[in-house]
Amino acid sequence: MKIKVLFISVSLMFIAACADQGYEKEDTAAILNGEEITYEDILWQYSLTANIEDTVIGYLKQEIVILEAQDMGIVVSDEEVEENKRLLFPGSGVSERYQKLEDKQFYEEQASLLGVSPEDYYEVWEEKAYRSQAYMNKYIEKNFGTPAEGDDGEAWGQQINDHIDQLFHDYIESGELIIN
Repeated sequence: MKIKVLFISVSLMFIAACADQGYEKEDTAAILNGEEITYEDILWQYSLTANIEDTVIGYLKQEIVILEAQDMGIVVSDEEVEENKRLLFPGSGVSERYQKLEDKQFYEEQASLLGVSPEDYYEVWEEKAYRSQAYMNKYIEKNFGTPAEGDDGEAWGQQINDHIDQLFHDYIESGELIIN
């Protein structure tokens, strides 16, 4: 009897948690250049607990910049990604880097949502995050350079944000991006 009550309680908590999400992992969040992007794709990098719409839009903007970078011939090698992963902890592997994290809550929560171990989630997250960031950095550097000493960093940053916003709207208008 206790097991049955426990099972029902756990089931109700799971159903309530899923209902609060407002999405199912396998649901399509958007279609970008004919490729389906699911909420699960986004969960591998970002939490969808705060503001789902803003997070989805931020993810899509990132993906658009990566596409634009690739169209420009920008390449991010596996070696570059691995080098960046090890900058903070030289000579370390995934396990060592994960263990050295002070706050693992994000990785634990995401892993739970995706049904993997926190360390496995961290490994995929780390790869995606560093690769995406490398593409973003190279794209920005190629298109905007780096602010010179004495330049208004805020204005430079705003110019980049405006550019990315325009790309986002261009993709929507052209039909290359469809948000569900």
